[in-house]
Amino acid sequence: MSINKWIKNNTRDLTGKTIVITGGTGGLGSQAVKILAGLNANIVLTDRNLVKAESLKREILNINKNIIISHIPIDLCDYKSLVEGIKKLKLLQSIDALILNAGVYYKTLNNNINEYNDIFKTNFISQFYLTRSLLDMLKNSKLARVVYVGSISYKFAKLNKLDIDYSKCKKQNKIYGNSKRFLMCALTELFKGENKVSLSIVHPGVTLTNITRHYPKMLLAIIKIPMKIVFNSPRKSSLSIIKGLFEKLNSNEWIGPRNFDIWGYPKTKKIKQLLDSECEFAYNKGIEICNKIDEQIKEINK
Repeated sequence: MSINKWIKNNTRDLTGKTIVITGGTGGLGSQAVKILAGLNANIVLTDRNLVKAESLKREILNINKNIIISHIPIDLCDYKSLVEGIKKLKLLQSIDALILNAGVYYKTLNNNINEYNDIFKTNFISQFYLTRSLLDMLKNSKLARVVYVGSISYKFAKLNKLDIDYSKCKKQNKIYGNSKRFLMCALTELFKGENKVSLSIVHPGVTLTNITRHYPKMLLAIIKIPMKIVFNSPRKSSLSIIKGLFEKLNSNEWIGPRNFDIWGYPKTKKIKQLLDSECEFAYNKGIEICNKIDEQIKEINK
């Protein structure tokens, strides 16, 4: 089956729908955006990089001149930028779906004991805050969907109440996995009992995108070609995101590549190893942090 045939068989027209996406200019995100443009969706990019956003906007309008694609810059490591961006998003006429695609694997960890590291901020805190902030707008839509792009790396970590953001951990895959698991858990708890907006947790499997740019140059040179041959292309991997917009899932399900969670077309499967206690803890911690952000912003605006 070709990717275009899969899209034809598994999607529908999104004319008039507005999709907000974080991380839309990255390898996976940009592919999803191009597919959404082909489905006639209006798109709002929230990336902090103006140059990349403007470049992608021009590319998308060459695909479909009849849609509206706009850019509201948000730096997910900067709470003031986050709150200002949300204010602009709330001025939109409608939001039909929110795609939480942004993710960073490698950043220098913040040694400030009073602040969480940037990986945790980007991958968990800011996107949880964004979701809560836009939930009421989403409730007014028939589509009403939040799609979270998770990762199989969530299996590498367990939530640690004594080291919330894994700043004491030296293994990068665990630091990243913890941040992805945290948002998986918190969103699962947030959407319990929610009957107007649906949550789809998806994952791309293994693919070659900008998130691998932290690899040593020699290693990257060695694995680049085999990865392109063996694993899904970014476009094929992005189909999990697209499927998440159209398929309703149970709280213990997610969408990812059908073959060993690594490659193939997307399929709905069971999520393993998520504990109710973890979900409750992540949600409560998220609410606590969100309240502190609100307090910080009030102090700044005084």
